[in-house]
This record gives sequence, C-alpha cells and structure tokens, in this order.
Amino acid sequence: MTETDGSRLELELGLLQAMYPDQIDYNARSRDLKYLDQPATLHLRLPERYPESGFPDVLSATSSSKEDLRNRTKAAIQDLGLAAGEEALDAIIACFQAIIAETNADDLPTAADSTATSEVVDADKTVIIWLHHLLALSKRKLAIAPPPLVSGITKPGYPGIMLFTGPASAVHDHLNTLKAENWQAFQVRYEGDELWQFAHGAGVQEVETMAEIVEVIQAGEHGDRRKEEFLKAVGIK
Repeated sequence: MTETDGSRLELELGLLQAMYPDQIDYNARSRDLKYLDQPATLHLRLPERYPESGFPDVLSATSSSKEDLRNRTKAAIQDLGLAAGEEALDAIIACFQAIIAETNADDLPTAADSTATSEVVDADKTVIIWLHHLLALSKRKLAIAPPPLVSGITKPGYPGIMLFTGPASAVHDHLNTLKAENWQAFQVRYEGDELWQFAHGAGVQEVETMAEIVEVIQAGEHGDRRKEEFLKAVGIK
C-alpha cells in the first residue's frame, strides 16, 4: 500500500469512527473491520490495496436475532454498483443498516396480530435520513411528494438530507418508496415518535443548506431541542 492509500484509508476510518462512535473496530494487522449495531454485526476484510483497488469482502453479517445475512448483504452491496478506486465503507455500512431495518420490520407483528400494533402504526413518526448525495431530479421530486399528512424538509447535494414527520404508517410508506430507488447510501439517522413542526407549515420544502434546515426547524415548537436532535443525527454535534 502506498503512503497516499494509507492516508485515504486513515481518513475514511476516522470519518466512520466520528459517524459511529464505539461501533467501528478496525484491526490494522489483519485488515478486519467490524461494524457493531448491537447485537447485529458486520465483519469485513479490506484488500491490501484498498481503497485504490479491490472491494471489502463480507466475512460475516448477522442480525440482532443472529440470522445469517452474509449472502443477502453481499448481493445488496453488489447492486450498489460501487466504483472501483473509491472509498466504499460508508455505503457498505449503510447498505447493511438498511438490511437490518428491513429484517427488524419483518419480525414485527402485523396489524392483524394485535390491537396494540395498530396503535403503533397510527402513532406519530419523525425520521431523518442521511444520503451520500441527492442530485437526480427524479429522486428530488419523489422526496417532496409524500403521502397526505406527511411534512418535511429535503436538502439536495452532498450530503443529501431528508426529514419527514407525520402518521407513522404514511411516513413508513414514503420511506419504503424512497428506499426502492438506487442509492449509494441511505441511512436513517433518527427515528422519533413525536410530530415536528416547521416554519413553512404543512408539506415538504426543499432547501439549499444545512443552515436553512436548522432555521426551518427552530421556527417550530420545541425548536431548540429539535435543532440539537437534528445536528446530532447528521453528525455535526
């Protein structure tokens, strides 16, 4: 590995450790990296010349119920179409997070199973999504056209940010629609059971900067607390 490659890897690992404190474990000797989303675990091995060439190999991937997700994870990473010679760990971890979220959702009882579940589905929900980027006009249009009663904010560019609030069932429907698109990285960084209010009121507004998102959030009820929760979710605080 060249000195430049080593610097690139060190920078990438540093960013990951900042994004996921206490969840990243890297062994430089074996080049093994583990992402821990207790008790779910992703175990990767980095090629000698990564990130200049080669892709991390998935040694193991397990869900919170210890289900073997290795083949499913490898297939999902393959579908990402990652470019050779570029850093890929954040996209791979985001891919694994999406699989874990889907697996956990599959384990939940259906609405027909109990009245309690119906109450959860109809509860309020707010989510914050971090994207590697949000550029395609088709995706931007899709993001700002949620089901009725869902409001929010989106920011295109690098990184992309989407924030949605409303009835839980409607928010989840919008998330599932968006997840069906081809994303390099799609991370749900925050989930809460309270409605958020925005300066623009109802509907989804697209803004250009993080500062504008904060301004819109702070104008609503509990603005200062919402600001802190948002900044923490996107890794700024």
